[in-house]
Amino acid sequence: MAHRYFLTTINGDIATVQGAEASHLVKVMRIKEGDSVVLTDRSGWDYNAVAREVGKDEITFDVVSKEKNPAEPTKKLTVYMALPKSDKLEFITQKMCELGAVRLVPFVSEYCVAQKSKKDDSKISRLQKISDEACKQSGRSAPMVVEATRTFKEILTQLPEYDKVLLFYEQGSEKLREMDFTDCENVAIIIGSEGGFSQREADMMVEKGAVNIVLGARILRCETAAVTAASLVMFSLGQLE
Repeated sequence: MAHRYFLTTINGDIATVQGAEASHLVKVMRIKEGDSVVLTDRSGWDYNAVAREVGKDEITFDVVSKEKNPAEPTKKLTVYMALPKSDKLEFITQKMCELGAVRLVPFVSEYCVAQKSKKDDSKISRLQKISDEACKQSGRSAPMVVEATRTFKEILTQLPEYDKVLLFYEQGSEKLREMDFTDCENVAIIIGSEGGFSQREADMMVEKGAVNIVLGARILRCETAAVTAASLVMFSLGQLE
């Protein structure tokens, strides 16, 4: 697979790459005039391009062709992830983007050990960079968006927006294989932190339309549950065939 880079601007058949992407192309990839690359616009389109002018902080390309990115999902998956400890959210961010999620929303639940902090903005910025790199590595064009950390009450207000919301919870009773995803275009999954959810929280999410799903008899780590749930749902939506 060709290396992929985010373009900065595009005007007709001329594209530019600036900043860190340009620096990487010059200093690491040793790009020269006439070299071919794949540029992506963060919205689902790829551009086959040839370097025209190479500067230290800006590279100009001639666009040869434009095509819809085949790796972008046709269904939208949002992941609501209760804040886990340490660097687990970095791993989860990377894997959710690779699997095709379009949005990751961290939130604080009752049993979260980790909490929102004054450094939250810088952490979200780092997570977005991880998503950007995972996007390029996996052949996507539009990176998964990592949102600022929400409160539990805030995510409750968002749940009615989806065609289907799946709460993965050890006390769940419904089975994923019995779910009907016909006509579902916009789906959300909710994953707990190491401590899971309280019964009160689970009941409140179900009241907002979430379906309580069980992932078998074994208790999974939160990062394992996130990858497993996203994989199974994306398969059910026809996005991993």
